[in-house]
Amino acid sequence: MIPYFPQPSVYLGPFHIYAWGVLAAVNALVAFYMIVRRAMVRGISGEEMFRFCFTMFATGIIGAHLASAIMDNPSRFLAHPMIALLSAGIRSLGGVLVGFLGGLAWCRLAHLSLFETLRRFDIVLYPIPFAWMFGRLGCFLAHDHRGFFTTSWIAVNFPEGPRYDLGLIEFLFLILLALVFYLLDRRPRPVGFFIGLYGVVYGGFRIWLDTLHVEPLRFGGWAVVVAIGLLCWAISYRQVRRRQPFQQTSAAPTT
Repeated sequence: MIPYFPQPSVYLGPFHIYAWGVLAAVNALVAFYMIVRRAMVRGISGEEMFRFCFTMFATGIIGAHLASAIMDNPSRFLAHPMIALLSAGIRSLGGVLVGFLGGLAWCRLAHLSLFETLRRFDIVLYPIPFAWMFGRLGCFLAHDHRGFFTTSWIAVNFPEGPRYDLGLIEFLFLILLALVFYLLDRRPRPVGFFIGLYGVVYGGFRIWLDTLHVEPLRFGGWAVVVAIGLLCWAISYRQVRRRQPFQQTSAAPTT
């Protein structure tokens, strides 16, 4: 059993800085760096990729708050939507789905083909496990995703009793997923491969992880992420079978 400890923090003058905030910033910086670098290796300008990523990031933040406002207190949202939205937390499911829709809208407005759209999503999705590790490590240090009580070896011995720390479980999973992504990227992969892999594997993992919540989700939102991944894999496989040029131009190192 893992011992409980308070979230690390330091004072810098009048500011109280917590580990979660620092690691969330590291998460964003690692993601943007890896995405822009990977895009430039594949012939896409860093400036264009930054605009695409910023659109996904901004819409994802809105979606994360919107999902929290709706899912945490639906009656309050219906009665006072703006108040509920401004006081809401964040839900990663809303961030993923709305960020994806924001990226699709950006590609549509930029008149990109299906190939170029999938290519950009692949570039964005590849670094996510590497970057998201830092964010989930911050969640573990903050202990803000507590599951139900258990005597499992991976339980954290909280003051109220041993229970799952879902941030820790996801952090360990993301280490493994990042390793798998790195090994698979050593060879060229069809465009759409990594967005499909992320959707199926990470979405499936989150469906399981939500069963450890004290109050599991009442609808299969992560099943939508899995369905998106399967659709991207199907499109990618179809293009390969047709012998169309849906191959990445390089398997250059990206970490």
